[in-house]
Amino acid sequence: MPNRPIPAKRLSVVLCTYNPRPDLLARSLRAISRQTLHPDAFELVVVDNNSPVMLRTDICERLALREVRVVQEYRQGLTYARVGGINATSTPVICFIDDDNEIAPDYLERVLEISETEAELGAWGGICQGAFEASVGSLQHEWLPHLGVREAGHEPLTGHGDAWGPHEPIGAGICVRRHVAEGYVAFVEGEGAAGALGRKGNALLSGEDSLISRIAHRLGYVVGYRPQLQLMHHITAPRLKIRYLTRLMHGHGRSYVVLQALSGEPLPNYDPQKAKRDLWLNFRHRLRESGLNHAIGMMFWDRGYQAALAELSGAKTKDQVSSALADAGLAPVTAVEKSSQRLATA
Repeated sequence: MPNRPIPAKRLSVVLCTYNPRPDLLARSLRAISRQTLHPDAFELVVVDNNSPVMLRTDICERLALREVRVVQEYRQGLTYARVGGINATSTPVICFIDDDNEIAPDYLERVLEISETEAELGAWGGICQGAFEASVGSLQHEWLPHLGVREAGHEPLTGHGDAWGPHEPIGAGICVRRHVAEGYVAFVEGEGAAGALGRKGNALLSGEDSLISRIAHRLGYVVGYRPQLQLMHHITAPRLKIRYLTRLMHGHGRSYVVLQALSGEPLPNYDPQKAKRDLWLNFRHRLRESGLNHAIGMMFWDRGYQAALAELSGAKTKDQVSSALADAGLAPVTAVEKSSQRLATA
């Protein structure tokens, strides 16, 4: 009987992780093993972002019940981890999964359906429900969207990637076309300051997912929210503590400014006196319009926003932005450091 040809992979699942909690990583990998999409249609790449203890391929394969490629990305940060995953793959579509995500059994099958029927989409995502290890009070509940818990209804939403909105996919479960992914890599490698975006150890910045949407827009694609894509985001008890959440909100405010600067948009001038006045006026307005919990959360966002404006004050060129971020302790990897780092297959 002749050997059947092995079908080409149509999709890469890239799971980026740093020092993962074993039970959550196991849950993520097992969810991938239960997919309705035929195993030959996709590959699984785990990017170990310089964890203190290197992930072992055999353990990942035992949990995922399939072949797994584990690659090392030594440049710290989620932005670079995603670059490493993109560089390790060649399929037309990439789906990014976090190490605390549990995707629905039909997630990957629906990802391919969307990619094949909606050619105008460059990046897309779906519903991210929260599974919480600790009780969620009213204050924490107000801030859940900033933790990657998101449900924007049962109708698909589509829009331009240069605008904020519910149509914009978040990082958990985000899917991108190869053209967009390669544009993302080129931007990150060409703009050293881009490495400041996204989680990096204990630094709680974000925005690397929004950068993907901005790249998609530049390349002529739209982005979208597709509710048929569903996953469970497991959120640990420490991430529900108020102290963590205030740091998270502060980091999101800073990330907004960094992303605007990287996008070439002019930043408002920083005036310390005006900043204090705006902090109070914004708090009072949100208190009246949306309630105390929202006002408190956005107060920390505003403080992060103002801190980043102060850090980038006077930075007009890309080099000046990079220098200012370095002075603020958000230094991207330098060209010398890049030359000494590598992506290795475990």
